[in-house]
Amino acid sequence: MLFNSLEFAGFFLPVVLALLGLTRRSWLWQRVILLAASYWFYMAWNPPFVLLLMGSTVVDYFVALRMERIERPLHRRLLVAVSCVVNLGVLGFFKYGHFLVTSAYAVLPGEPPFKEFFESIVLPMGISFYTFQTMSYTIDVYRRTCPAEKSFLDFALYVTFFPQLVAGPILRATDFIPQLKARPRPTASERMIGIDRMARGFFKKVVIADGLATYVDMVYANPEAYGAVNQLVATYAYAFQIYCDFSGYSDIAIGLGHVLGFTFMENFRSPYVARGPSDFWERWHISLSTWLRDYLYIPLGGSRGSTLKTYRNLFLTMALGGLWHGAAWTFVIWGLYHGTWLIVHRILFREKSLRVPAFVSWVVTFHLVCLGWMAFRAESIEKLWIGLQQLVDFQTPVQAIPADIAVLLAVAAVSHVLGVVPRLKAAWAGSYFGVKATWYAIAIVVIFLRGSSAQRFIYFQF
Repeated sequence: MLFNSLEFAGFFLPVVLALLGLTRRSWLWQRVILLAASYWFYMAWNPPFVLLLMGSTVVDYFVALRMERIERPLHRRLLVAVSCVVNLGVLGFFKYGHFLVTSAYAVLPGEPPFKEFFESIVLPMGISFYTFQTMSYTIDVYRRTCPAEKSFLDFALYVTFFPQLVAGPILRATDFIPQLKARPRPTASERMIGIDRMARGFFKKVVIADGLATYVDMVYANPEAYGAVNQLVATYAYAFQIYCDFSGYSDIAIGLGHVLGFTFMENFRSPYVARGPSDFWERWHISLSTWLRDYLYIPLGGSRGSTLKTYRNLFLTMALGGLWHGAAWTFVIWGLYHGTWLIVHRILFREKSLRVPAFVSWVVTFHLVCLGWMAFRAESIEKLWIGLQQLVDFQTPVQAIPADIAVLLAVAAVSHVLGVVPRLKAAWAGSYFGVKATWYAIAIVVIFLRGSSAQRFIYFQF
């Protein structure tokens, strides 16, 4: 069920009305409705896979309860290992089974065993997100930074809450479960804040991201047919497509949370104004980058050891972060690229104390991010190589760039940069209701007009 579809509107409005009808009644029944709605939301895609979601919930709930009652370190380590093995085992089978088998047999003679079986595996939607979410909970209980949740209903709702279930933000139990205990009571102004956030998210996704997608798909499907100018424009277009697509989803999820009375962490902070790779990862997909930092980079040793060990930890973290995005060598290359960039940047700017003007740092960072997006978007390593070669091909005639693509790129770029100007943000927050109502009406009309051709969010495949 896509947020940008009429089907979702037909699902969400009855849920809100049902919750409003129980406003003065039991919070227990409100939570039951939210949990049932969350399972229904997930089952609308592929009903059988809800069993995986339920299984992950049950395993981690009981593992955490048992772990909290045990003092012996060895037993606690065994229990947290059970959680990690179960969660990563399921994720690995569905997401990486075919990739690992075909990669292994690419260098071995003969046909891969069970080839047809692995090719028939369907990736459960959102499995990467809810797997990391439940793992963070059991690891936090193991570290004693989070108490084990006694209420199965509250824990199940934490795992399955539909606004962020499929593509985040990845929630921490310490942030979300206390909100359940406090029984959120959203005011009319808080609901309006949520609707405003949702409208912005829909505009990013439906107007900008889906509009840019046609040109991006055309160029990346046949990179050999396009020269440097078109390759560059397509790469810029993809940079803003993936940003508007994913941050648009996060905006809608955060807005839905506000409407229902919940607060989620911010997942994006204008990443294309970053002035270095570290700054970029503090602004892009923040819930994942902080997860990788807290549950992978720091346990590996972080920056506490020698310089070489710090570089190793950075490299491994980004390589695994790339692999998390998908079972393809292009994602691994993307992760290795960012790991290498982080190390080189650290050497130049921390150890060698190199200084460059802020504007230069911003321009270079943006273009290095875009270069990385080429690997992320490429359909194969072969097409990635062709695209990189075409970036310096000035012999191929420039093909006309559609006017709507140029306009959408300009709108995306300008709004992205202006979005970090405090005065403009304050002006919008304090604008008259009539101005916002007009904005909502435009967004709703666009969504209805394009509802029949709604496109999946990019991160649904992860």
